[in-house]
Amino acid sequence: MPNHKKPTPEELQANIEKATADVEKLESQPEPEPTPESDPQPETTPEPEPEPTPEPEPTPEPVPEPQPDTDYKKKFVESTREAQVLHAKNKKINEVIETAMTLPEPTEEELQKEFPEWESMTDTEKRLAKDNLKSTRRFALLEEVTRESKDIETWNTKVDAYIEDPKTLVHNPELEGKLEDFKLFATKPTRRGVDFSDLILAFNGENIKNAKPKNKGAMFETGTGGPNEKVKPKSDKVSIEEATRIRATDYKRYVSLLKSGKIDTSSL
Repeated sequence: MPNHKKPTPEELQANIEKATADVEKLESQPEPEPTPESDPQPETTPEPEPEPTPEPEPTPEPVPEPQPDTDYKKKFVESTREAQVLHAKNKKINEVIETAMTLPEPTEEELQKEFPEWESMTDTEKRLAKDNLKSTRRFALLEEVTRESKDIETWNTKVDAYIEDPKTLVHNPELEGKLEDFKLFATKPTRRGVDFSDLILAFNGENIKNAKPKNKGAMFETGTGGPNEKVKPKSDKVSIEEATRIRATDYKRYVSLLKSGKIDTSSL
């Protein structure tokens, strides 16, 4: 074995100092920072597949609202009524025009009555006075036409108000479903101003008369008269005025008279 040389105290001291210096040197050096572990990557969540876009539902075509049935009867009544009104007005206007065109010259007596100073007037004054009187009479005729037209409109408005009044059907149930026909009946010129109760009686009587079947012609002619021919009996029909009174006091009897045609409506 090789011989080891025993170190001297100086060498030992130098070795200790050297070791101590190495240790201090190592302690003075900073510890290496640990290498950071790489962050774990977040798990990738797979994106959901987009849902298929639903096809748009077809827009239903708008269903047209049902239109109310045209009341042709009402239109006919209104049109006939307008024709009646127009005819009445035109008739009056034509009558007035004809009267105005053929207006006679004022007589001497009429002029003296209209102008007390007639005798003292000059010929020119008399001519102007005569023309003035004729013009006044013509204007009076025109005023009559205007008044007649207003009366027609006023009566038609009154008939409309009477028909639209709910009380009319309450007091006259026989008019149910016949109001338009009654309107046309009541607005004829010859019935203007007649009391409504009388108009209803006449209207109902006319309906019953029209509803009766026409009698067929007899195969043989009846007798032409002679001593044995019977005298025609007196009519058993009641007047409009009497029927109005019966209707107010005994409605059942009134209906019976109405159905049997025993109400005389010839005056309307």
